[in-house]
Amino acid sequence: MSPETDRHEIRRDDDGALLGYVHRAGEGWEPYTVFGYPIGAAGPYERAEQEVRRAGLDVLAGQWEFLEDGEWYRCVILEAAAHEVRVRPVDHRYPHHRYSLTLEHPGPRTLRPAR
Repeated sequence: MSPETDRHEIRRDDDGALLGYVHRAGEGWEPYTVFGYPIGAAGPYERAEQEVRRAGLDVLAGQWEFLEDGEWYRCVILEAAAHEVRVRPVDHRYPHHRYSLTLEHPGPRTLRPAR
């Protein structure tokens, strides 16, 4: 099967929940989270789709870091959508007393898996 668009939603079969996306990358396809963070290398469509189905939601449950005022702070993702992610800071160095904050259009330059 060869999708006709450059971006394809991957949804869970039983309830239709969005798991992530696959994007065309040259001759191959790359897997991404629901908010567009890359979660694997480019390859055949079927491999990218399987990576999204396997890890698309699981990767969101891990530790992440967000960038604010030039500093990276550890956080957990509370909610994720296509254009925004709500995170809860869990870094003792974070200077603000907030339960959560919303990052609009997050990407690798502002939100990344914890290192």
